[in-house]
Amino acid sequence: MMKKLFSYTALLMLLLACSCSSVLDIAPQNIIQGKDVFSNESAIKAYLATLYNKIPIQDNNYQIPINAPNINYMSQLTGESLNNAYRWMNSVGDGTWLQWWGYDAVRDANEFLENISTAEFPDDQKKEWEGQVLFIRAYYYFELVKRYGGVPLITKVQNFNGSNLDSLQVPRNTEKEIYDFVASELDKAAQLMGETSAERGEANRYAAYALKARAMLYAAAEAEYGHVALNGLVGMPASEADHYWQAAYDAAKKIIDDKKYSLYAKQDDKAENFADLFLDQDNPETIFAEYYSYPDRVQSYDNRARPKPENGGHVCPTLEMAEAFEYTDGSDGKLKLTDSQGNPIEYKDPAALFAGKDPRFAATILYPFSSWPTGDVEVRAGIIDNGQTITTNDYNQLYQGMHIIGDHGIGGNLGNTTTGFYVRKYLDPAYTETDAAVSRGNDNPYIDMRYGEVLLNYAEAAIELGKVSDAAWAVNEIRGRAGIKLLGDGEVTRDRVRHERQVEMAFEGGRRYWDTRRWRLADKLINNTKFTALYPYYNFKDKAYIFKTLKVGYALTFYPKLYYERIPPAEISKDPKLIQNPNY
Repeated sequence: MMKKLFSYTALLMLLLACSCSSVLDIAPQNIIQGKDVFSNESAIKAYLATLYNKIPIQDNNYQIPINAPNINYMSQLTGESLNNAYRWMNSVGDGTWLQWWGYDAVRDANEFLENISTAEFPDDQKKEWEGQVLFIRAYYYFELVKRYGGVPLITKVQNFNGSNLDSLQVPRNTEKEIYDFVASELDKAAQLMGETSAERGEANRYAAYALKARAMLYAAAEAEYGHVALNGLVGMPASEADHYWQAAYDAAKKIIDDKKYSLYAKQDDKAENFADLFLDQDNPETIFAEYYSYPDRVQSYDNRARPKPENGGHVCPTLEMAEAFEYTDGSDGKLKLTDSQGNPIEYKDPAALFAGKDPRFAATILYPFSSWPTGDVEVRAGIIDNGQTITTNDYNQLYQGMHIIGDHGIGGNLGNTTTGFYVRKYLDPAYTETDAAVSRGNDNPYIDMRYGEVLLNYAEAAIELGKVSDAAWAVNEIRGRAGIKLLGDGEVTRDRVRHERQVEMAFEGGRRYWDTRRWRLADKLINNTKFTALYPYYNFKDKAYIFKTLKVGYALTFYPKLYYERIPPAEISKDPKLIQNPNY
């Protein structure tokens, strides 16, 4: 049901008209409040759909800056990828790129919760609906607090009577108060919801636990690595870190212990198995997902990220991301480009450069000359002949009968890669060039919460609490499914857990961005930083490939103020009790 299009009833449209743009989305006195909606089951379900639809999930349609005319994705904020037109991406934002001041959504959730208890439906059904909306409202507040820190905590519908504006102007709560509210609401939601979802796309008890584990991990990291400012409006008390690590650990453990979900493991081929995880809708790993339905609502990721045609290639993984994937024996993932004397190694089969890599690498990244249904991904930057390097930006230009650059880059049309790589994760091999050329759109789901993330959340909380064996078990569950060397307890450190998270969850919902932000590492990792491309060149004489590296794109810097978004000035002008975040 989530994020589908519905033909709303007239009553529902009246209800949704209650949201307005005044202080914290209070309703004007002359707007019908739409209580009659709660006597109609179809209207209630449509109302629920709109509430789910307002969750700002950083999915495969999510672009930055918000409403930008150019096609940029969150992976481009961290060096996971660059755009193939990298001139479009010359910063990591100014504190406004990830805005979501979602009090219209909060108001609609509050309206639902105030009316559902008196609706004439069986108590079990009303409790289920109430639990779902508590989950949704907690999700809203989590998305607010991770952006802004403390925000006004509004749990009742506000109505303007013509003379009560001052009482409706609400100051910010502390960041701690918001995280505590999120935890409490998710506990209530879990008690009210069933173990399974009545309809796909709806939350259930385990989605509440999964969101709590995620949110408490953020709260714990803010306490552990951040600092308190503005009397607690931003930042978490350091003394509370273990409390929140434990809350994350406990919530993840509930999912693990109940064994209702498991890692996706339908195929023997480890790379194909991991790729299919993100396409198979009959999936034991999916806890909460966003579903689409062609042609009413589709996602555009396949069209924009796949190799060619001209509008493709907008997600080009960097060499740094490619080398983050280890080899199956557990050794460092650095590619073997030169010999011990620093001379380029020649590869008769260019794909052999990537042999022995973690199978998740091939399931996540399309590397030069890897296989794809439309043909091998021919990424060639030029030709070397008798010491002369020959390049061009024109794919049609030949050298002794051979195209100088490959069909998929480097150079040529806009669909070609900037870095030598294309993204693979979430792309559907059945989505054809014809589909892409007509911008058909794809209706494969987007997984927002999965069991793999739960294991990684559990591992991170465990390592921070000193529960090394628990962390090792969870990390090895992930590595075992991937098909790479397992780790002994003594090898499992905070950095190893974080690294496992980086490769397992690459290109998923901006996870890497939010992780480096909550760990307070973003300003160190992205500090006047340029990222690297891998360019294959064909040695015409030896009939073999060598690979060169090149820094490409703009140098990016993450400024410390970006650990919190700027509160929209228009909101402060409407509510002078709000205090702006530091350094804005």
